[in-house]
Amino acid sequence: MQNETRIRLPELMEARPTGTIERRNGYLYGGLALAGIWLAVVFASIFAPDLVTGTTQDHFPVALVVGVLAGLAATRSVVRAFTQRIGGASRWVGYDLAVGAIWLAVGLTSIFLPVTVSGTDPTRMPVAALVAPIAGAILTGAITELFVAARR
Repeated sequence: MQNETRIRLPELMEARPTGTIERRNGYLYGGLALAGIWLAVVFASIFAPDLVTGTTQDHFPVALVVGVLAGLAATRSVVRAFTQRIGGASRWVGYDLAVGAIWLAVGLTSIFLPVTVSGTDPTRMPVAALVAPIAGAILTGAITELFVAARR
């Protein structure tokens, strides 16, 4: 009679719902992608050169403004990837690596690329700090669409 009441380990594994595990993994991996985006935005906002213009050499933190807006757009893409459930853990790792590489490049180019100097007042414009976050948001959206489309 004791043999009839025993439950084997493989039966327990089959009875466990996989939807909650996938959702938990999605939270973890989605959080990693968001952390990569916002770390790049924070570091670019702090260390990227400012837009310097005028005879009084006024400074404007263009990387902060553009970075936050682009970070919000990229966050929307990551949230879309999470809500569409792009797949299992291996797909999320690939997605996180792609998003992390994009935003690592955004952060590094915003900080280290040279500024354009023009005029007699010397106006210094950090073109990379303007263009890189926008390109990062666009590429994050494209990667998200690729992963969501591959899921279907």
